[in-house]
Amino acid sequence: MNQYLETFIIVYETRSFSLAAKTLFVTQPTISIQIQRLEKIIGHSLFIRDQHRTIEPTAEGNLLYEKALKIRSIWQETQDQLDHLTTPNRKLIRIGFSQTVSQMLAANFLKLAQKKLPTIDWHVTVGNSNYIAKQLEQKNLDIGMVEKPLLIDPEKMYRKKIADDQLVRIGKHTGTWLVREPGSGIAHYTQQFFQEYGIMPEKTIQINRNELIISLVQQDIGETIMSQSVIPNNLPNTIINDHFKRTLYSLTANDLEKSLADKINTLLKQSVPLE
Repeated sequence: MNQYLETFIIVYETRSFSLAAKTLFVTQPTISIQIQRLEKIIGHSLFIRDQHRTIEPTAEGNLLYEKALKIRSIWQETQDQLDHLTTPNRKLIRIGFSQTVSQMLAANFLKLAQKKLPTIDWHVTVGNSNYIAKQLEQKNLDIGMVEKPLLIDPEKMYRKKIADDQLVRIGKHTGTWLVREPGSGIAHYTQQFFQEYGIMPEKTIQINRNELIISLVQQDIGETIMSQSVIPNNLPNTIINDHFKRTLYSLTANDLEKSLADKINTLLKQSVPLE
């Protein structure tokens, strides 16, 4: 893909030349030069720069961003198809899992898929629910699994229920709560739990990895809300109530072949651990 467009996408998403430079492992002047050259090529200013060194996209920048995402998706798809020309019966599927779902069923799913869908190659992405949905929206994924209800664009994707998941309270009541980052399914339900039970934590520690949260719970650092399916069997837990038995969903891109999408969703359901 054109390097100027790739740089533009990163600058647009970070709203920062310096952060874009760090992401791409180049200097900030290099980023500035590439954006200036791109603006010269298309004949339009893409960002508004102010004296506080913050940047905002222009109307032309917003339009180019949407088009650049499509160009990147087409380019990646073309590369994948070229890579599979020597084995025309093979197909690449890009699948994403939210973090809890990845712990719960990703390994089971991929093991099943090796047997049931032997001609499929997989690219696996793990992130929080918002991230997975965003990647689908930007056509960087074909299918994904999330752990909270999300508003989706029906013109781009559709949703299917895969499983139920019981949330539990674990850890010592120290006044410290171990919470996931905004955008994650667990964070969504943790905030809901705080509101419904009138809890105001004395202290919070935000962590974006379930494994580290469990480790801190085991060391009596604090407590948390987590899926019962991913905690160690020897870790005491308390079921909150049926209201916190949530639904896990798959999100499938509309342009994924229907018969293949149905097979993948069936395997996802079969991969859910038995209670």
